[in-house]
Amino acid sequence: MRQFSRLLRFVRPYLGIISVAIFFSLFVSLLSAAQAWLAKPVIDDIFIKKDWETLKIITIAIVAISFFKNLFSYIYSYMMRYVGAKVVADLRVYIYNHLILLPLGFFTKNPSGNLISRMTNDIGMLQEILASSVKNFFVEGFTFVALIGVAFYRKWDLAILAMLAIPVTGFIVIKIGGILRKISRTVQDKIADITITLSETFTGIKMVKAFGMENFESQRFDEKNKKYLNIFMKVTKISEIPSPLMEFIGVGLGVAFVVWYGGSQVIEGTTSAGTFFSFMTAVLMLYAPIRRLGHVNIQMQQAIGASERVFGILDIKSESYRGNGLKVLSEIKDGIEFRNVSFNYEDKKRNALSGINLKVKAGEVIALIGASGVGKTTLMNLIPRFYDPTEGTIIIDGIDIKGVTLESLRKKIGMVSQETILFNDSVKNNIAYGRIEAGDDEIIEAAKAAYAHEFIMEMPHGYDTVIGEKGVRLSGGQKQRIAIARALLKNPPILILDEATSSLDSASERMVQEALNNLMKDRTTFVIAHRLSTIQRADRIVVIDRGQIAETGSHEELLNKGGIYRRLYSIQFEEGKDRSFVSTHADPI
Repeated sequence: MRQFSRLLRFVRPYLGIISVAIFFSLFVSLLSAAQAWLAKPVIDDIFIKKDWETLKIITIAIVAISFFKNLFSYIYSYMMRYVGAKVVADLRVYIYNHLILLPLGFFTKNPSGNLISRMTNDIGMLQEILASSVKNFFVEGFTFVALIGVAFYRKWDLAILAMLAIPVTGFIVIKIGGILRKISRTVQDKIADITITLSETFTGIKMVKAFGMENFESQRFDEKNKKYLNIFMKVTKISEIPSPLMEFIGVGLGVAFVVWYGGSQVIEGTTSAGTFFSFMTAVLMLYAPIRRLGHVNIQMQQAIGASERVFGILDIKSESYRGNGLKVLSEIKDGIEFRNVSFNYEDKKRNALSGINLKVKAGEVIALIGASGVGKTTLMNLIPRFYDPTEGTIIIDGIDIKGVTLESLRKKIGMVSQETILFNDSVKNNIAYGRIEAGDDEIIEAAKAAYAHEFIMEMPHGYDTVIGEKGVRLSGGQKQRIAIARALLKNPPILILDEATSSLDSASERMVQEALNNLMKDRTTFVIAHRLSTIQRADRIVVIDRGQIAETGSHEELLNKGGIYRRLYSIQFEEGKDRSFVSTHADPI
């Protein structure tokens, strides 16, 4: 009931349409009952008394009842499906808007395929419930009541006997619904597994083919599919029990007894044939809505699992609940300070960062170096508040960043990461991402500064060329330059460059490095790099080791100290080679 009460919040705006639809459903039910009612005059007045006037009236009545019943049924069904589609569309948008506000850590723990499954399969099941089950609930419920009224009016004693089978069948339906409720979530989980497998395979198809793993992936998908098939057939086996069982108990046993008892009354002359057949018509028609109501119960039990998965997302607190401040960060005058900052991922035994103290003046260029996994990227992820420190504070111009709005904070930060994120959209829109109001001249200027204009103009449609999912139609270097152009266009006061030139060849790297050097002027910049040759011009170099600041200074100062930096420098430039270093102090987080 809790899940359905939450769903009611999205249904409430359409209660007017639902009320009108229910009004039409009432007529559908009454006209169904009228068909049973007509059985008595058909038998008594037409077949026995042979009354021509009654024959004419009833013939017209049958046509009229059938026409209006189906007309009202169509109107009701359309209105309920409209409501179902609108409610689910609203729910899908609401959940999507909530999803994109969740912290970054949520997405690192939940595969994208699982989230896609919740947005499609699980919500799709809720749509079927709203459009089909709720529709049947009202129509069949009213029809059930109307037919019972006809049955009791015609022969109340026989009606009581016929109703004895209803509690038995109802008990069976409730029991089976409880069983299905327990395993329905498993069904949705198996569908999610299939979606995850598809997502991973399609996004990683290049690696699949490169390593010749097509057969392996086919077998992996087949296993997931078989697991889903097994659990689906288990649900099918259980859910199909009520209908034939109710048919046997209600019609096979119940109606048989009523026919014997009522037939004996007709033979003895205590009941007319028309009254008995009118009663029998109502009873036989009665079991159809009972079966459908039983199916509604089963569907709703299955939908509980889907609704739990859907609303489970809404129970996760968004970034706004992490103490989103009220102040608007206007500009960076003084700089950024890390005060005793520590951070720990929930699933790790020890801190990724410990006791970080660092003051960065506005306009200063800070280079962060260290082996993979020592905490460089984690430290940078704290500035835009992708994560919050476990201990300590980060201060910009004397203000704790928790005290400023996330929107104003992130507008002041530009990022170019080693994992280039591009969208299945045009080159122009990818560059303008973050400044969608930018004009064409500004976009082209940014592309030229990133040395991307030339290859863009060689593409089929220039800046309007769609580059595919994750920029699949571009080379690694081209992707990186598009990302750099995006950062150039945003023109933020704080830059985070995480291996920004890692995918470029030497010639391209020199061009882009020049563009970045121009961009970094008068901006507070953090540069993460493995190749020491890319960060020697930094104002200060900060060496991170085991989640702590091991050394700080300029290139010359650190070389003279003879510490970790000197050792890394010697390793990289041994025999004139510029290699990515591997620290003996590395302890991946």
